[in-house]
Amino acid sequence: MKRIPFPHNDTNFIVEYHKTREGPNGFMCYYKNAATYRLDPLDAWRTLGVAKFTDTGKALKTWCLEMDEQHKAYGLPDQLKEDKFFEIPTTEEEPNDNTKMVM
Repeated sequence: MKRIPFPHNDTNFIVEYHKTREGPNGFMCYYKNAATYRLDPLDAWRTLGVAKFTDTGKALKTWCLEMDEQHKAYGLPDQLKEDKFFEIPTTEEEPNDNTKMVM
């Protein structure tokens, strides 16, 4: 796991972006003697409560969105999205019409 700290961390407020090899990436937020793990960048920003409208809160929102965009690991790559293998076939006939019963 790779930890990327928020540049404006201090002793009472720490946010780290955790980039994991397996599983979802997320944000570890330490604020007001509580630790939470948030997967959504805006939820990490919302842990500040009313303090999210300060300069540090606005910087945190920008940083969280930037980290989330830079380190997206999930989803299909563009080359695989164009591949016909991942498309769901659509047919007009009923799939059970051409079956045989074995006795």
